[in-house]
Amino acid sequence: MGYSVNIIKLLERVDAPMKEVLIEILAEMERQRMQWEESVTKKEFNELKDIVAELAQFQKMTEQSLGTLCQRVEELAEAQRKTEQRVEELAEAQKKTEERLESLSQRVEELAEAQRKTEQRVEELAEAQKKTEERLDSLSKRVEELAEAQRKTEQRVEELAEAQKKTEERLDSLSKR
Repeated sequence: MGYSVNIIKLLERVDAPMKEVLIEILAEMERQRMQWEESVTKKEFNELKDIVAELAQFQKMTEQSLGTLCQRVEELAEAQRKTEQRVEELAEAQKKTEERLESLSQRVEELAEAQRKTEQRVEELAEAQKKTEERLDSLSKRVEELAEAQRKTEQRVEELAEAQKKTEERLDSLSKR
């Protein structure tokens, strides 16, 4: 973990217990930065940018405080309190981020399973649609055959009606003789 020359010079002016606390804060910030570099989503990246901006602002405030630290021991105690509070907030934020990440991971798994089931159902529906279309084609062909048979039946009925008419005419003619 590397520190800027400016930070090292400022740390040299701080008493040993405070120096240890500040070095631990910097180390924690570096550890968190390395963790964030490993895998970051766009949303997390944007959140990280905000946190980094806050940390950069906090770093700037810390450096300003360190610059005047030798002259203002009272301010050192206040800065220490703020630092501890911020570290606690960051720890809480990290905990919440981890909880949200776990929740999101679980939700992604649920969505993946739902997607798999949906794809399976779509496949089943596609197969059912194919079978329905085959049956519809078969029924259409059968309807065409029945329509043709109906047409032939109607033609035959016409022929039979004509024959019946002729038969009745012959019967009438025979009965009149």
